[in-house]
Amino acid sequence: MAGTHALLVTGEYPPTPGGIGDYTVNLQRALSDAGIRATAYAPAAGGNPHVVEYGAWGWCAARRVRRIARHVGADVIHIQYQAGAFDMHPSTNMLPWLLRKSHPVITTFHDLRPPYLFPKASFIRRFAILRMARTSSQVVVTNPFDAGILTQAGIDINEIPIGPNLPAPNAAAIPAMDTVGFFGFPSRSKGIVELIEAIGLIDSRRRPRLLLIGDLGTPSPNNDLVALDEIRQLVDENEVTLDLTGYLSAQNASNALAGVGAIALPFQRGASLRSGSLLAALQAGRPVIATAPPRAEALRDLAALPQLLSIPRGDTGRLWDAIESALSSSISAEPLPTRYDWSAIACAHGNLYRDVIDRWEQDRR
Repeated sequence: MAGTHALLVTGEYPPTPGGIGDYTVNLQRALSDAGIRATAYAPAAGGNPHVVEYGAWGWCAARRVRRIARHVGADVIHIQYQAGAFDMHPSTNMLPWLLRKSHPVITTFHDLRPPYLFPKASFIRRFAILRMARTSSQVVVTNPFDAGILTQAGIDINEIPIGPNLPAPNAAAIPAMDTVGFFGFPSRSKGIVELIEAIGLIDSRRRPRLLLIGDLGTPSPNNDLVALDEIRQLVDENEVTLDLTGYLSAQNASNALAGVGAIALPFQRGASLRSGSLLAALQAGRPVIATAPPRAEALRDLAALPQLLSIPRGDTGRLWDAIESALSSSISAEPLPTRYDWSAIACAHGNLYRDVIDRWEQDRR
């Protein structure tokens, strides 16, 4: 495992905010701690010597990735795939096939959202995802839902979870029991609209404040972020007091989570192991209210954590009730299971890298 060099190809990387960028920088750091060199190939370097900047993504991507991989001496190319992070460009889906002769290619599917090709191209778009998986040397998924879809399609997968996208809090804060925290980009799919409406249903004498922790992101056709103007209109209509932290360092964001009375993440499709925000919230030591996934096994061992309070999806009344209950009760939070530690995640990747590199070299002989 030691001596391996991986090129991590990503559509996001700090200082640009985003979950894939947070994941990539945490994985890169953990791999380095495990003795594995990792260079990121990202849209912006931000002065980081371990990042090669590509600027705009496009049809020349494969040729540029191959050139950079050879330049840095990478043994394996590891794509962090999420279509939105690469602006839905279909060239990303072609990388494993185009690079197969120069390097082994691993693809981590952070979700299975297909690229945009043209209107009414749903079948071809699904084909692009499956083709990408089948032409990769190995495939990594982060959750049982995506694992099931690819397995049913006859694709061998490696399920390696993501870790929290924030470090553990280091401040012994006295929680503000009149405040509900929300962490991550305020998107419709993460339930920000439902959360504001639920808080507005609470009696005005007990109604908590809403604290949005971190950068709000930029709404675009490739995401479902709710613009700040719309959020302000919603809180005014529901008579909710809104506080914004703005961008915070990772450590300060973690400390802010530990300092609220409760954390609410009412995902419209249910909580998922895809969410680094959920894992960061669960390690903060505060009650975390999240909507239940369609299948109970979707959260694996996280479902048993006492700090996780599951509610039905789309039930604003239950969300309101859970917020009041969380703010008025005490919990005894437990640490995340060790498989979500970044050191364990790096070890799993290191073993996979070695296996993939060995097989690729044997096939070339």
